[in-house]
Amino acid sequence: MENINVVLLAGGDSSRLWPLGDKNLITFVGKPLIYHTVAKLSRWGFKKFIIITNKDNRHTIEKWMSVFSSIDVTFVDQINRKGMAGAVLSVKDIVAGKPILVIGPSDVYEDILFLKFQKMAKKEYQADGIISGITMETYFPGGYLEILKDEVKGLREKPSPKKLPSNIVTFVFDYFKDSTLLIQKIEKIKEDNDDVYEQAIDGMVKDGLRLKFLHYNGFWGYLKYPWHVLNLSAYFLNQLENKTSNNVQISESAVITGKVYLDSNVRILENAKIIGPSYIGKGTVIGNNVLVRESEIGESCVVGNGTEIARSHIGNNCWFHTNYVGDSVISDNVSMGSGTVLANFRLDEGIINSKIRNEKIQTDKVKLGAVIGDNVRIGVNSSIMPGVKVGKYSLIGAGVVLNKDLEDKKYCLLSKQEYVIRDNLQKTFSSTRKRERNSLKFL
Repeated sequence: MENINVVLLAGGDSSRLWPLGDKNLITFVGKPLIYHTVAKLSRWGFKKFIIITNKDNRHTIEKWMSVFSSIDVTFVDQINRKGMAGAVLSVKDIVAGKPILVIGPSDVYEDILFLKFQKMAKKEYQADGIISGITMETYFPGGYLEILKDEVKGLREKPSPKKLPSNIVTFVFDYFKDSTLLIQKIEKIKEDNDDVYEQAIDGMVKDGLRLKFLHYNGFWGYLKYPWHVLNLSAYFLNQLENKTSNNVQISESAVITGKVYLDSNVRILENAKIIGPSYIGKGTVIGNNVLVRESEIGESCVVGNGTEIARSHIGNNCWFHTNYVGDSVISDNVSMGSGTVLANFRLDEGIINSKIRNEKIQTDKVKLGAVIGDNVRIGVNSSIMPGVKVGKYSLIGAGVVLNKDLEDKKYCLLSKQEYVIRDNLQKTFSSTRKRERNSLKFL
């Protein structure tokens, strides 16, 4: 694997993940997603990496890649936004004539994929490349492969559900023995669509080039929409082992069950309960009477008295107090006032929908809470309805019931609150304590 150049496509704008940030930098169990991808590739013997970045994420990605001492990394900024094709063209002078493995670093696979690829790459020297795919039981808005025996004969991007060439969806784990073949085909396509990369692969096989098919049948995690963060979080949590790091303080009355990873300087206060698999980041305080269930909580958070966090993904520097947070994704530096609830279940128990780029998308989730961007403040006793998204730097006032998405840098508050005040005509009140004493006579 050492002679293969791994091209990681990290230059996209992640716009479909709004209000979350760059999908490659979303943190899982303490490290960004692109770190997990490179760590696994490195473990399987890949040494040469070309990471395509953008002006916003390059510095952070460079910092995280510096921890790897045994790999060679080259960084290239994407020259345009023309999807994956534009990313590949950004590195054409570096990889010309060389074998490349093109990967989307925000996808997560099990080791069986790398084992299969390793065997095929060694055996299939006569082939021009390897294209990977997975069988899907339901429709997925992606590229579908046409397969004959063990070779790819066509690739169609987002075909109609009624006109699928197969039930095999391709994902970005594509090997090309000579990158020049792919680059030349991309450059011949004059369209400006975002599926030029897929058209190029389809054109290659139509021209008679041999692309072998790698059929993967393990876990495939991806970040297409914000709620997919919860799927990846559950996957990474299930890989955890029990661990208690340095300087962790746990009250004698606290209860910890299942696989729970407590990072350094975590404090678990009286009567708190943590149910695994869960991850608690560095310096976080889990307060009195708190319940955390199957969730990951980032660094330097304060989960205050009486809060319940269930099956959620929480960023760094977040504050809670007597809140309910269910099946939600919360970014960094979010504060919730006492009594605020992130609802996660419709009254009719139906599938929760969400709007992405003004299109109504079915999430396929019966339970889904809020998705909240960075630097949001929510006042006391507010309620956020299932599937609602809150943009970065937004404020939500006390008592608000928010049932639709709130854009970045907005302030949502109750515009008018009226009270009815009238004379109290009741002159006497029975004593509560007197009623309690009288009731004791019958016990």
